[in-house]
Amino acid sequence: MSATAFVDELEGIIAERKKMTSPLYQTILEGKATHRLLQTFVVQRWPIKSWWTRNLMGVGMRADDLDLRRSFIENAYEEETGGLTNSKRHVETFEDFGRAVGVDPASLPHAELYPETIAVIEHNKNACNNTNVHFTVGAASVLLLMEGQPPITNSAGHSMMAVMRDVYRLPRQGYEFFVHHASSDAGQDGVSDLEDEHTAPLRELLTRYCDTPQRRADAKESLLRAIELRHRHFDAIYERAYDPAEPVFAYSGEGDGDGNGDA
Repeated sequence: MSATAFVDELEGIIAERKKMTSPLYQTILEGKATHRLLQTFVVQRWPIKSWWTRNLMGVGMRADDLDLRRSFIENAYEEETGGLTNSKRHVETFEDFGRAVGVDPASLPHAELYPETIAVIEHNKNACNNTNVHFTVGAASVLLLMEGQPPITNSAGHSMMAVMRDVYRLPRQGYEFFVHHASSDAGQDGVSDLEDEHTAPLRELLTRYCDTPQRRADAKESLLRAIELRHRHFDAIYERAYDPAEPVFAYSGEGDGDGNGDA
């Protein structure tokens, strides 16, 4: 199998169990999310997102190629500062989303995490930052999995950003995170420019460095494990925090909700 065909295979695996196969994302994107579900989504997704740049650099710093390393540095710089898109630190924009649905950002580092959430965090840390694990494992099972998601759009083709803006009626600061993540409706078939820019170096890295049968087997095995853990994480949020009998969330003002983040 050629290197390109192998990366195509990884992307096919990701597409087969993309986020939109999860009832959690289907419910949110169809405009049926409750207040409690969105709060829990923030609380349980935040710690995974807060580890993103550390996982990113755990992989990127080990690539020999200078241009590839620079691309990872630029990615991390944008994530940590928003300097390339004139926004702000991306985790902060996710916290702004949380604030809009009633989660106090100060509560997030201390929130009780589901075992399924912890399992994803630990898998990602090991795959990306354990120097006894080849960096292509993290590139495939964490970075490509997160950056290479197919468009996250509902049955009408509307993106997460559009649904947060038009259905849940969040203010700009409440949906800013989704301009650059979880796809946008900026004329890119549901995928933002930033997502495309960040995926290309990952494909290149995997093509160049995942170059032995063992490395490919390890990367594929870790990807399959990561997908299973992510879907258990998604299902835990959905099953423990969603009751269709509760009213659908509707934004009613800055900091709507109880603000304690204990959803």
